[in-house]
Amino acid sequence: MKCPRCDGEMQAGYIHNGSQPVQWIPAGKKASPFSFSKSKAGITLINKFEPFKTNGYTAEAYFCPDCKIVVAEIDK
Repeated sequence: MKCPRCDGEMQAGYIHNGSQPVQWIPAGKKASPFSFSKSKAGITLINKFEPFKTNGYTAEAYFCPDCKIVVAEIDK
């Protein structure tokens, strides 16, 4: 994937979260206090859930080492 800022090559990876769907939460808001649930204030990323593995929820993401940004798609 190409970086949206510098057009350089981004490194593939993922964002990990054990018991809740991966979300971006706005400053001043809180994640859901319940396992396996989403915050109404959050923006959910595209998640992959593996219940019998220790990694739980993961969301594919890309990192640009030059710009120091991470890019991930949201769930529509």
